[in-house]
Amino acid sequence: MFDDEKQLLNSDGAVEKQLRPHHEQLGRATRFRRRTVTVLLSLAALAFVFVAPALLPRAPSTSDTDDLQSSAGGLIDLTRLFFNALSTDHLRTNLEYYTSGTHAAGANKTQAAHTLEYFKKQGIDAEIVEYFPWLNRPLSQRVAVFNSTTHEVLFEALLREDAIPGDPASEDPNNLAPFHAYSADGNVTGQLVYANYGSNDDFNALEQAGISVNDAVVIVRYGKVHSSVKVHAAELAGARGVLIYSDPKDDGYTKGKDYPVGPWRPESSIRRDSVLLHRIHPGDPLTPGYPSTKNSQRIDPDNAVNLCRIPSLPLSYRDALPLLSAIQNHGVAASNISSSWVGGLTSKGIEYWTGPSTLEVNLENR
Repeated sequence: MFDDEKQLLNSDGAVEKQLRPHHEQLGRATRFRRRTVTVLLSLAALAFVFVAPALLPRAPSTSDTDDLQSSAGGLIDLTRLFFNALSTDHLRTNLEYYTSGTHAAGANKTQAAHTLEYFKKQGIDAEIVEYFPWLNRPLSQRVAVFNSTTHEVLFEALLREDAIPGDPASEDPNNLAPFHAYSADGNVTGQLVYANYGSNDDFNALEQAGISVNDAVVIVRYGKVHSSVKVHAAELAGARGVLIYSDPKDDGYTKGKDYPVGPWRPESSIRRDSVLLHRIHPGDPLTPGYPSTKNSQRIDPDNAVNLCRIPSLPLSYRDALPLLSAIQNHGVAASNISSSWVGGLTSKGIEYWTGPSTLEVNLENR
């Protein structure tokens, strides 16, 4: 568990009391739609999907096991036996299949049926069980920088990813728009403040530097702490909304070659994840402590304690560049707080500052 999660977990009794009311521009509750969710795999079963097929083409022979006898007592080296039996071709085929289409919860039952069929072929007594949790899907998003005096829009984030040559999945029209699962609905505006990774320590450092995030839109980097901790910590500090971007220092070209040449995140790639407060309780916010069956009793969304109450969106570092530019020379130089506050976009001409910006940022999440 991250340190920040421990800190917030230890204060869970006070968390509900500290939660700020919805900003006046926020909707009553996030527009979630209840969808059927196909429950397929535990983490162990998911690993089985990828690994087991790789074992099928080549079962270890007697000579294999003879070769792997250790000199001490004739024991089998199981690690070598396992890796010698793997097939990279089958691993590649399965990975390509499961990543070739959108498979968000409640979607792509074809892949669920494929997995069920495979399990049954392996002699596993398996079935598809349906649950009905409260889920959200992205409808519309906007991030824009504008002059509040002239109302001129100076930048509007693309919020989309480039197609990658040779990767048909990147061109799939059914790909989900970038969003955070369980993020709050809202349309908020405020000055921009940079808060490093958005940890408790980071917000404390801003306070000690004399930088307020009250009524601001906060921009933070992915990494170090869970996204839900970033959004919740910003909420408790008084922020109106949160933008989380992938900095190349943590996942990008400063680590090595980016995709498709290498494994690192390219400039337009946008990470999708959840901002559900799992540490309070995981799973469906409306059925705390019991399964989301079709006829389960559900609480009102406004009473759900594991939801953040301010909107958030993920960004690529391409979209983050103009935002970080907008706070340069405003507030405190990030390097004066700590060298760990400086990301990898310095090679793109960015100097990391805390802000707040003089320009305003509009964040809309529906």
